Amino acid sequence: MIDRLNRALAGRYLVERELGRGGMATVWLASDLRAQQPVALKVLHPALAGAIGADRFTREVKLTATLHHPSIVPVLETGIIPSEEGDPPLPWYTMPFIEGESLRARLDRDGALPLDDALRIAGDVAGALETAHAQGIVHRDIKPENVLLQGDRVYVVDFGIAKALVETGGERLTSTGIAIGTPAYMSPEQASAEAVDARSDQYSLATMLYEMLVGEPPFTGPTAQAVVARRFAEPARPIRTVRSAVPEGIERAVLRGLERAPVDRYPDVASFVRDLQRTSGATRAPRRGSRIVSASILLVVVLVGVAVAWESKRGPAPAGRPPMRDSLVVGLYRRGLLSYDTRRPAGTLDAVAAFSEAVRRDSSYAQAWMGLAKAYVRSYERAFHIPGVSSDSVLRLAIFAVERAEATGLENADTWLTRAIVSRQVDPTDRTAPLRAVRRAIALDSTNASAWHYLAMDLMETGDADGALRSWRRSVAVDSTYTQGIAFLGIAYYWLRSYDSAMTWTDSAIAVDPNYLLGWSYVGLIEEERGDLARASAGFAAATRLAAEVERVNNMAGTAEVEALAGRGARARALLRDVDSLASTYDPVPVHTAVFVAEAHVAAGEFDRAMTWLNRYSPSGDLHFQLHLRCDPSLDPIAGDKRFRALLLRERPPPPRGCGAGESLRTRSAGY
Repeated sequence: MIDRLNRALAGRYLVERELGRGGMATVWLASDLRAQQPVALKVLHPALAGAIGADRFTREVKLTATLHHPSIVPVLETGIIPSEEGDPPLPWYTMPFIEGESLRARLDRDGALPLDDALRIAGDVAGALETAHAQGIVHRDIKPENVLLQGDRVYVVDFGIAKALVETGGERLTSTGIAIGTPAYMSPEQASAEAVDARSDQYSLATMLYEMLVGEPPFTGPTAQAVVARRFAEPARPIRTVRSAVPEGIERAVLRGLERAPVDRYPDVASFVRDLQRTSGATRAPRRGSRIVSASILLVVVLVGVAVAWESKRGPAPAGRPPMRDSLVVGLYRRGLLSYDTRRPAGTLDAVAAFSEAVRRDSSYAQAWMGLAKAYVRSYERAFHIPGVSSDSVLRLAIFAVERAEATGLENADTWLTRAIVSRQVDPTDRTAPLRAVRRAIALDSTNASAWHYLAMDLMETGDADGALRSWRRSVAVDSTYTQGIAFLGIAYYWLRSYDSAMTWTDSAIAVDPNYLLGWSYVGLIEEERGDLARASAGFAAATRLAAEVERVNNMAGTAEVEALAGRGARARALLRDVDSLASTYDPVPVHTAVFVAEAHVAAGEFDRAMTWLNRYSPSGDLHFQLHLRCDPSLDPIAGDKRFRALLLRERPPPPRGCGAGESLRTRSAGY
């Protein structure tokens, strides 16, 4: 089978090994050759594939790509493996590969889970179901095998797959004896082939929560038929007869979710979860021994809890005081901030998901709307793919998000900063509006490190390198752990040709965050100029390991540049062929891809190819593009080329001077 898959998917995916088999499909680990990242490839079993309309199945599955929630693993792509030697065509789909374990694996290993763990997992699954139900999608196969755990993260897979099978297979599925769903977790109406709605998923979720609390499902038996028969013949056993520590309210809520008649269950999953939270709040204790993913997130949760208790004693908040937020919503917001700060594709995608869920739960949360706007800008600026969102709509979504933030009436430094960030992309050739907005942000809050960073960037792009350095130093002075400010001080000194200072700051950024992708990329660029090609290669290699999508392409170009500078021309050209092929898939080409691929061709002596890549970027008047043209040392060899000079809006300084700063600034100490 693996050979058949690789033949059919050649050039798109490389199938590596089987991960497991379920009732409907076999799961394979594969490499996405375009995005350069691992994916889970699911291929329907031949018997199932032969019973459905494969073409319509793939169309139905594509509809689920519109689902966005932090706990939903999206379908990335779908297609059909052509028939071979009488075998039917096999529908397939890919999802992001989640490293971790299934809830089934944990239950098999640990049995019943701690109460807090069980409720947290159920709550996250419920949030994903709410999003799907709002779009008319019933999962139909909620079970521990379809819930993945990665640290404290919970993911649900296969949304819409069962729906697509039912709607494309119809009576043929029934005639073949293939059941959609898993007997131990099926609702009574699903088991009897009646019409199902969102309350069927609620039943399956209650079954799964019951198993997490007790260690086994509410109905068991030697065969699937026996399980279904018991479900219709008797009620579920009370939980507290097996586990007396479970609060009565939780038992009552779970058993209501397990009612045979849908009308006797909760009206929706949200009501089920609210009842669980309400009845568990007084008895839940902090988990012991759980891994701390982020001290800052835990601190926010603690502070929110303290504030809620304090507010309850004081009574209603006075007019003008910001409203207290639900701790879950605040946690989503903080998660979005942390993910956004990684500057990586996966982090940005998670930030979009977390901020989106926060504003879905609380549409008056201005800070979350602003976070969402910034995450959309990051995706637009760096060509990060958001499943289900076309590239030409991302900037419009950012504008919509900042308008929603402003509609809440909040007017603070972050509001103005977000306006500045969005307006940089609306007209990348003019910094008048961004400068006005970011200066207003700083006037409102001079301790906003991010505002100082964007002021520095605007100043550097408009030719004021001295002012940019002062602003980046200020960003670090107000927050000594602000990785972006520290890293850009390194980049600024790189542009100023003060490479020792540049390296000091860049190493400092990596010391603060060892997984900071941008820092490792600039280790490569700076060490090239310092002549340490071994460390330059190591820097780009580290960045490539951390990167995905277009960032991986950019750092592969950096590796090719090192190979060329080291005199390994044949290897450099071979790498550049791969880089050119991958980079050509991005249309329009992102600014950093155009620049970094061009610089690699310059190092290889291929000046015409370098100019081709620079001329592909539009608009050429983009001030950030112009900054790289004026300041990147790697472009020195073509600085005198008439074609290159024609691209410049401002004269490029001669190499010994650096990029627009006085000698005193270029030789200043790089210490904190």
